Amino acid sequence: MMKNPDYEYKKFQIEKYLKSEFQKKFRKQGRISIRKRQKFMQEITRKASRKFGKDILFLIDFEKGGFVSLFSPAKTESTDKGKLYQSFAHAQIYYTSHCIDRFSQRTDTMENCILKLDAYMGEALLTFGENEGFLPCPVGVFAYTLEDERLIVKTFINFDMLSEEQILQFYGPGTTSLIAQEFLTDDFDQSDFIMMDELSGENEYHVEDSKSNP
Repeated sequence: MMKNPDYEYKKFQIEKYLKSEFQKKFRKQGRISIRKRQKFMQEITRKASRKFGKDILFLIDFEKGGFVSLFSPAKTESTDKGKLYQSFAHAQIYYTSHCIDRFSQRTDTMENCILKLDAYMGEALLTFGENEGFLPCPVGVFAYTLEDERLIVKTFINFDMLSEEQILQFYGPGTTSLIAQEFLTDDFDQSDFIMMDELSGENEYHVEDSKSNP
């Protein structure tokens, strides 16, 4: 398989940067605690994402000390919609750079966005066909278009931005979508509105008013 020079160069840059940061943080030899590992990964993920972009994933071998591996999207291309990033898990799905930026901002995700997007997309695809152009997942809704046998995800709308009508449209009775537990409440006084099981009328789902309770 032919190597991509741009990919190899970027890989080299990131590897060099990670090794440097690792050596600055852990100068002494010895066992690194779980807490220190977690803190370092959080810090380096945030810094690397700002420096190299949110389409990278790296692994650190704390036992041997240093960088292990780097993955980037299998394919990227420039279009009139901006740069497209191919999904890791779904070969026919591409995310626009706008979608990645919005998802990162609206879910406060500083780690690899494409892995997170893929995780939610797996659930969202179960709703394909229910709402043309939209794929709901537990934390929000993807807006997409179909082009040349590819599903291009244009943007991500998080749950807090949806109106009551949209929530009922995407998550109400008769739909496949599930609302994330964090948006549900058992306290009627804390709810924005109630969604009722359309078959029995017995199961009530109180949707928390996140706008009045940030």
